[in-house]
Formats: sequence, C-alpha cells, structure tokens
Amino acid sequence: MILSVSRRTDIPAFYSDWFFKQLDQGFVLVPNPIAHEKIAKIALEPLKIENIEINLLGEKKVETSGNIEGIVFWTKNPKPMLNKLYKLSDYKYYFLYTLNAYPKEIEANLPPLEERIESFKTLSKFCPVIWRYDPILVTEGIDENWHIERFEHLAKALNGYTKHCKISFLIESYKGCDKNLHKPNEQQKDKILSAISKISKENGIQIEACAENDYSKYDIVPSKCIDGEIFEKLLTEKYKDLSLQVKRKNNKLDGQRKNCLCMPSVDIGQYDTCFHDCRYCYAKKSSQKSMRDKSVGTIYERKTELEFEYK
Repeated sequence: MILSVSRRTDIPAFYSDWFFKQLDQGFVLVPNPIAHEKIAKIALEPLKIENIEINLLGEKKVETSGNIEGIVFWTKNPKPMLNKLYKLSDYKYYFLYTLNAYPKEIEANLPPLEERIESFKTLSKFCPVIWRYDPILVTEGIDENWHIERFEHLAKALNGYTKHCKISFLIESYKGCDKNLHKPNEQQKDKILSAISKISKENGIQIEACAENDYSKYDIVPSKCIDGEIFEKLLTEKYKDLSLQVKRKNNKLDGQRKNCLCMPSVDIGQYDTCFHDCRYCYAKKSSQKSMRDKSVGTIYERKTELEFEYK
C-alpha cells in the first residue's frame, strides 16, 4: 500500500504532530470524503524484509512484514515537519513540494518565497523531493512572461536539489477555483512550455506533465505523482541483493483526472482543512474563516480512537 499524505490538505504544514501520533499508535482512522459515516482503519506498519531463503536453484523467497510500501507527502510548507523526519527512518518516502511564486492575492498564507526555497533545500538532504510548479494560471498581472521569469528564478535556486519538476495547467471547472483565474490560451501555453523546457534543461531538471496532453515536442514527458518506480528504487537501494518490485496495478486510480497515471494509493487527509487559502484550490468548499470555525470537528483534533467523531 502507498500512503498519500495528502492530496486533500497540507498535513506536513498543519498536522505533522497528528501524523506522527498516528504512526506511533500504528494505525489511522480516516472518514470517507463522501460518505462521512464510513470510517476506514488503516494500519501504518512499514514494509520490512523479515527473512530470505535461497533454494538449490538460486531462487529467492522473501518474507516480509508490514503493509506500507511507501509514503508520498504533498506540501507547500514542510518546515514544521523537518525536525521530525528522523521518525520516518523505517519508511520509504518522498515529497511532492509545490513551489510557485504567486503573490499573496493568490496564495494567501504561505511563508515568504525565499524561506520556502530554503526549506526545499533542507528537505532534499533527507529524501527525494520533486518540485511541483502547479497550477500554471493567468490573470490580471500574471501572463506568460511572468511565468517564464519566475520559473527561471526558481529553477536556478533549486539547481542541484531536485531532478524533476511536475507541471499542470489550471482547471477552471474546479468548484473551489476563483472565477478570475484562467488557464493560459494555446499561444500562451506554447510560449511557457518552450521557455521552461529550455530553462529546466539548463538547470539539470526534467520537466514532466501531470495529467496533461502530449507535450513531447517540448521534451516534456508524462508522469505520475504517486510513482511505484521511485519506491522500487528506494527499496532496492536498501536491499541491494534483492530484486524487489512495489506492487503496481494498471487500473486507473478512482477519482483522478483523465490522463492521470498515478498508481493506486490510500489518502489519509480530510478536505476543507487547509489554511493556505489558495484561490485555485480544489480541496476546499468554504472560506478560511469557516474552516477555522469547524476545525475542532476534524480528524486532526481526535485524541483517541473512542473520541473519533466526524463532523
């Protein structure tokens, strides 16, 4: 099982203490995002090699324990979690770090950009970190030239700290998206993609498209955010004498976009609990104020299994 932490909220930024409490107790209770009365209990034991047997033919039989093959963290601010990463020593994990340069009118409650860049660099010392420049949008004062300039600044700053950058364009149909934000037109997209492809190559970064169209003419490849191949590599780095493979399925992950290539995972977040208050966010239904008012009823305030109540 791959654990997604989380598409629905920023757990590293706001709920890292809660997350590590769940690891300590060995399981997490997560309400279904639609049928709230349905609660899933998910074990959080890391995958471990317990025994290896080799028969006379040289064939290896591997006995494992635990159910978590890997953890994918999604964040715009991992700083609150940085001093706790040592607690993940038994797990394989990587971070998807969304790092844009939008003004506070669009990303209201993020730390200053340069502080987030430094957090990215620090995080990269512990695990693989994949940069997300996402979503790419246009509005009054933000056009294709704005994106090219900001992307170059970020790419130069992250040179040597990441090898991959995932991009996608704004989806205007999301309910939480501000109606004043727009997806670039085809001419704008062409200019942006041509430029950032060149910039990324100059800085040793591979641009990858997340659930987008075919951008191969820009040397931009399709990618998956939940990527079993990354965990397979992390596992075989530890168990060098083994040929391990994270269990992968070809079936599409339910609820994801048409061109999404992600392998199945289990998300442990709760919608409408993020305080970044980004104007393009799909994971919020209410304003920041109402999220704060209702936060006492979220899974993150539950102290014990018996006190769990979804509100």
